[in-house]
Amino acid sequence: MNPAPLPEDQDAHQQERASEALTEDQCWEYLEAARFGRLATMDDEDIEITPINFVADGRKLYFRTARGAKLFRLTLTGKVALEIDRVAGDSAWSVLARGSARQLTDNEELEHARSLDLKPWLDTEKIEFVEIVPTRVTGRSFRLG
Repeated sequence: MNPAPLPEDQDAHQQERASEALTEDQCWEYLEAARFGRLATMDDEDIEITPINFVADGRKLYFRTARGAKLFRLTLTGKVALEIDRVAGDSAWSVLARGSARQLTDNEELEHARSLDLKPWLDTEKIEFVEIVPTRVTGRSFRLG
C-alpha cells in the first residue's frame, strides 16, 4: 500500500512538470531558428552581457562585431556564453550555449562566414567575424502561470 503523497511532494512534482529540460537537439533547433541573443564575455574583473544578432550553422554560432571591448574580451579568455529565450502565451523556453570564441582570420573561414548572410542590425561597421564553438548546450522549457 502506497501512502498518499505529502503536500510538499505534490508541490515538487508540480514544479517538475512546470519546467522540463530540453534535449541538445531541441536546443539546436531553437538556436538555428533564432537571430538574436545575449553574449556573455569576461575579463579579469567583470562579466559583460551584450545583445547580438547571430547565425547558427553546422553546430557553430557566428556573429559580426567591430573592434572594441567585446572583441578584446573574447581574445582575453575565449570563453563565452550565448543565451536565447522566448515567452509566448503560457509557455517559455531558454537555451544557453557555453563554449569558446575566436575571431576568424583564415580566408576560407571568412568566406564561409560571409556566405551565411549575417548582416548587422544597426548601421555600423562590423567587419570582424567571430565563431563560437559550443562545448555545452542546455535548455529548459517552462509552463507559465
